[in-house]
Amino acid sequence: MKMITKTALALAFGLASVNSFAGSESGLYLGGSIGQAGVEAGEGDFKLDESDSAYKIFAGYNFGIIPMLDLAVEADYRDFGKFETGGGAVSSELKAIDLYGLVGVNFGPAGVFAKVGYSRTDVDTRVDEFRASDSDNNMTYGIGAKVGLGSIKFRAEYEMFDIKDTDTVYMASLGVAYTF
Repeated sequence: MKMITKTALALAFGLASVNSFAGSESGLYLGGSIGQAGVEAGEGDFKLDESDSAYKIFAGYNFGIIPMLDLAVEADYRDFGKFETGGGAVSSELKAIDLYGLVGVNFGPAGVFAKVGYSRTDVDTRVDEFRASDSDNNMTYGIGAKVGLGSIKFRAEYEMFDIKDTDTVYMASLGVAYTF
């Protein structure tokens, strides 16, 4: 009987600590990521297949409703970098503001997540001395993994963007976030 009582107490304390750990995942978080962005667009002499350094800053809120499951909303600003073709005669710069719904599963301090959202992209293009700007609304989605050390989370992500007049736009990044 004494052994059953000790086992029950140990199990209760263990479950309580798992629940409090999962609860520490909820709340406001802020972070940033750096990585590589790529664009494929156009045909023939105007084929663009380039990559550049990229970054984003983001903020989100994890609702923490279910232990071990992340349900969050996330917003970010990102700069995809500058892409050139034709010896620099044609160049484009892409920037975006994104809003995502995020769902993830945690396995102790590590976890995986997927996100789907809406992106407002701004493209500034230069062809020799001619300049043009365009803004568009697009779907975006991504997958990622994270590892946590207390309130600090390290993230690896791969995101795709359905931007008009492009074949592929992506960003692969490594980042860090802090949960308050």
